[in-house]
Amino acid sequence: MESEVEKKMRNICKAAKTYEDASEKSMTTMTHIYNSNRKVLVNEYMSELKFVDYAEGLARNLTLLRKRSARLSQQLKELSSNAQEQIEELYRTEVDIDIKLRACHGSCRSAVLYSVDHSSYETIQTHRDQVDKTMNQRRKSAKPPVNIPHVKLQHVDIDIAPSTKYKTIPMVRKELLTQFEDIEQNQVVLDDILQESTDIEGLDLSELE
Repeated sequence: MESEVEKKMRNICKAAKTYEDASEKSMTTMTHIYNSNRKVLVNEYMSELKFVDYAEGLARNLTLLRKRSARLSQQLKELSSNAQEQIEELYRTEVDIDIKLRACHGSCRSAVLYSVDHSSYETIQTHRDQVDKTMNQRRKSAKPPVNIPHVKLQHVDIDIAPSTKYKTIPMVRKELLTQFEDIEQNQVVLDDILQESTDIEGLDLSELE
């Protein structure tokens, strides 16, 4: 009877050793896979952070450029209007001078020959009409969105939490196989409209990131 019990104990110990070796091999393999995947996950997580940071900077730059473009467009419109007024005033002045010189021919001792170059003004006006037409077409073309949304990372809750028993496994504690818990699970989403409070008056292109 003692021999039979001893035989069964040896078999149990042998099976336990087999299971222990298999468990050790499995844990070693899992540690290798864990470390390899952790590098990938950490790199992906850092890439997500960089992507969101770059996207935020791009949205901010686009907002600043859109506002700067609108301001410069308004300035160009005002300058064009001022140039048109100056051309018209110059044309009226030349016509007035021409009329006065013609009237002086009969009463003045001498008069300078002078005539208004109407064709030059017509050419200038034609060129200005073409420029105005081109500018109006560009304004009516596809406009960029008035509001630019920005990208952000939104935390995703994980329903399945690591088992407390898993954390007590010696290999897990030795190899720190619970470090996935410090890597947040996120998803990329479009947030509300980007609000840009920066005053862009006098903005220089070098300020853009």
